[in-house]
Amino acid sequence: MKVFFSLVLLSSSLIFAEKLYSNLTEEEVLRLDTISENIRCPKCDYGNINSSNAPISKDLKKEISYLISNGKSDKEIYDLMRERYGNYIILNEEIGKNNLLIYLPLIVLILSIGLVTIYTIKKRNET
Repeated sequence: MKVFFSLVLLSSSLIFAEKLYSNLTEEEVLRLDTISENIRCPKCDYGNINSSNAPISKDLKKEISYLISNGKSDKEIYDLMRERYGNYIILNEEIGKNNLLIYLPLIVLILSIGLVTIYTIKKRNET
């Protein structure tokens, strides 16, 4: 019964999406979905604009569909969103840009272990 209900819900949402974005091709709707999955809802604490019911999320999705239909690339759309809302708006940021955030905890851990080891060796040699 749950499977049937899920299928009905999924098919009705696909029909609704087709009517809502009738100016987009299937490929463009897939692009819209992918981009919307990577754009954070500005009003919500977490989550993307696909999973949010906030009015701003719906407006952003409409704006993204408009930009797609006008031939903007994914990079141009992400850059526009980043310019308007800051880096916070992009969910899946490239890892290469945040190397310091990734390696800083590891460096601090290694330095801490080294300092504790040096301190214990010196204390043991004093007694």
